[in-house]
Amino acid sequence: MEPAGLEQVLRELLLPDTERIRRATEQLRTALRDSAALPALCDLLASAADPQIRQFAAVLTRRRLITRWRRLAEQQRESLKSLVLTALQKETEWGFCCS
Repeated sequence: MEPAGLEQVLRELLLPDTERIRRATEQLRTALRDSAALPALCDLLASAADPQIRQFAAVLTRRRLITRWRRLAEQQRESLKSLVLTALQKETEWGFCCS
């Protein structure tokens, strides 16, 4: 799934509509089965305009990496480390992070 499509799914999950959340949850489950999900989440983590989407992408990325980190190639690990550090340095919304 493209980052824009994944961003729309995450946006749907933040709405106060149970039916839309249920559909978006199913779409997210399907999207996360794809190997391109991790790069798409990382892209959202670094570049989404909405801080809630960036936070959601960060949480999902962390959850994906807990079980997959050691299976990633060294180059991918280094790339992810760099991307996350850059995203943290550029982050402007800190109210959700360090409370």
